[in-house]
Amino acid sequence: MDLERTAEKALRKVLEEGAKEAETYLVRVRSLTAYIDDDRIKNLEDKLDLGASVRVSVNGRLGQSSTTLHSLRELEECGAKAVALARLSRPDPHFKRFPGFQYPSGTVDVCQEDVLSATTETLREKASEVVRALGEGLKVPRGLLRAGVVERSLANSNGALLRERGTMVYAHFTSMTQGADPGEGCERYCSSGLSGLDPQAMGERLRDKAVNAQGAVHFKGRMTGSVVIPPEELAEMLLSSVGYSLDGENALRQRSPWKDMVGKEVGNRLVDLHDRPWDPRSSLSCQYDDEGTPTKERPLVERGVLRNLLYDNYHAQMGKVSPTGNYVRRDPTDPLNLYRRGGATMPVNLIWGPGGKSVEDMISGMEEGLVVEKLAAPEVNGVTGGFALEVRSARLVREGAVDGYIDQCLLVGNLYQALMRVGAVGDDPSVQLNCIIPSVLFEGLEIVGSE
Repeated sequence: MDLERTAEKALRKVLEEGAKEAETYLVRVRSLTAYIDDDRIKNLEDKLDLGASVRVSVNGRLGQSSTTLHSLRELEECGAKAVALARLSRPDPHFKRFPGFQYPSGTVDVCQEDVLSATTETLREKASEVVRALGEGLKVPRGLLRAGVVERSLANSNGALLRERGTMVYAHFTSMTQGADPGEGCERYCSSGLSGLDPQAMGERLRDKAVNAQGAVHFKGRMTGSVVIPPEELAEMLLSSVGYSLDGENALRQRSPWKDMVGKEVGNRLVDLHDRPWDPRSSLSCQYDDEGTPTKERPLVERGVLRNLLYDNYHAQMGKVSPTGNYVRRDPTDPLNLYRRGGATMPVNLIWGPGGKSVEDMISGMEEGLVVEKLAAPEVNGVTGGFALEVRSARLVREGAVDGYIDQCLLVGNLYQALMRVGAVGDDPSVQLNCIIPSVLFEGLEIVGSE
């Protein structure tokens, strides 16, 4: 099935059904996954997923429907359902039109040959190498390695037309030591290709994290000090707070703490955030977002000053601004069923520019604090910025040196306030979800243990 021609044919049929405005979005994905259960390859999957989503406007009323695809008839039925749903809905005063055609403002190629040629046996061997690299006395309780080729095509009644193809790789492994009180570790890999995944290095990091966690002691009392947060934990903290605040919908609905902050300070001079949608390392990189608006690199926070908020087409019309090309339906961890998902407004690739310090440099300059290795659930309240996160494992630092490992404590603070107290930015950026960020040292966070 030719996605571009099919999208155009379906669009004409939807307009014949009575839609004034219409959009068809088609996705075809080939996904390979290797699952690990207690050191063994439990399952190998090879899936082909093809589906469509149709959005329409009928006299100012909006409707949407989605379906898996085996033939053009199913797509036509999906369009008819979207029109029927629109006729049952209330008029929307904000929607005016879908995006029109625009030429892309940049180029990116995220089709990596090592994914295009991969097989389930390729993934089996890579995953098995990770397990072997742990060595004796440890195991991988759970793990998966996924690679996918994602093709997407969109056509709408205003002339927007796109077809892009990209590749994605996602890996997630846990490790565990043996014994009555085992230590645990976790590693994640996100990218557009397989070549950056070093199974030996990942296995060694999993081993070290599990051993360090097993040797950790429960932290007692309270301490206020410097805390280094690594990219894999910081990514989720930033997306749940900064990502929330950058969303133009949240600004328009008065939910974002940054709703009136464009041109004002939201961090200190070390906070340097950009949206870079053409970075070839990321599986979400693209010329067009998932509703046909061209993407563009733009500053978000420059030297602590907020420069831009992000808008999809609908909320740009609501706020009487231009859409920024940040409507995303895709997921860097799972490429299946994308056509069933609603879109979200977010950075395509949230970039924090690297600094000049290694984590060891940061440690040498700390009087008292932590270097986090694992948090239980690194999420931040997007409205308030507050967090109280369980520390599963961290290096305790006193007078510029590591003084053992601790666990069983809470890392407490406010992310928006912490951005004003960034003490150092690392030289170790890595791709984490839709972020490419380094380790960052924050001053003045509180560590709360048992009494």
